[in-house]
Amino acid sequence: MESSWQIIQWNGPKRIVFLLFAFFFTIQIVAKPSYRVVILVDDSYPPYSYLKDGELVGLYVDVVRQAADLISEKYIIELQPVPWKRGVDALRRGEDFALLPPYKNVQGRSFIWPYSEPLHEEVIQAFCNPNSSLLKIENIEYPLKPINVGINAGYLLFDQALNTAMEQNKIKIWENKDTLSNILKLAKNRIDCYINDKWAILSGIKALKKSHPFVDLSQLQQDRIIFKRTAHIGYLKAPSEKFPFKDDFIKEMDAALKLVFERRTQIDSDDK
Repeated sequence: MESSWQIIQWNGPKRIVFLLFAFFFTIQIVAKPSYRVVILVDDSYPPYSYLKDGELVGLYVDVVRQAADLISEKYIIELQPVPWKRGVDALRRGEDFALLPPYKNVQGRSFIWPYSEPLHEEVIQAFCNPNSSLLKIENIEYPLKPINVGINAGYLLFDQALNTAMEQNKIKIWENKDTLSNILKLAKNRIDCYINDKWAILSGIKALKKSHPFVDLSQLQQDRIIFKRTAHIGYLKAPSEKFPFKDDFIKEMDAALKLVFERRTQIDSDDK
C-alpha cells in the first residue's frame, strides 16, 4: 500500500508542486486573523460618523479604519452603523463589545470601560434662537415657561448648571432622532436651543441649507459652551466569555491609533 511518505519521495515537478502548496497553505493558516471584532458606530453624527448614500463615513470612521488596517493580520474589524441610543443600550445589556464615539463618563455609563486613546476633543455648545439663551441660566429666576432644549436621543450633554436648571423647570429636554432633525426643529421654533458638538451642528447647518434651501437658518446663534470632552472607542466593562480577546485588542488598537495620529502629525508638519 502506498504511504504518504512514498508520496513525499516523488521526484520532479509533482514533488515541487506539492511542497509549494503545503508551504503556502501553512502561511495562510498562520496569517489568518484570530478574531472578528464588531464596533458599533453612531450612524448620524456628521462630520464624525454618519451614513452617506448607505456608506458609513466620517472623521472618526477614517481614523479607526486606518488603525484597523494596521492590525488586520490579527483582527478583522467591522464597523457597524447603528442609531446612537441603540448602540448605548446594546452595551448596557452586554450584547456588544465596543461603541464609537462616546465621551468618558464613568458615572453616567458605568457599563463602559476602558476607553481608547482619544480621537478628538469636541466642544459641546448650545445653539439658540434670538429670544432664547442658556448663557446665564444660573441667574434666571423661575420662568413661567421653560426653555425647550433639544438633544440627540441617548446623548449625555449636561453640566451641573443645566442639570440643576432642569430640576428647577427652567429648561425642558426634548430628545430627537439626530442632528438634522434637531436643527430643523430649532429653525422652525419648535425648540428654543439645541446642544451638541459645535462642529456637528455647523456641519448639520451646512447640509440642511442644501437639503432645505427655503428654511431660514440665519437667525441661529452660538450660545453657551457646556464643556469640552474627548471622544473614544468605548468598550464593554463586564468580563464576558464572548470577548476573550478584549485586553489584547484594546492594547493593539491603542497602539495602532497612536501610530495613525503620529503619521498624521508628521504629514501636517511636512506640509508646513
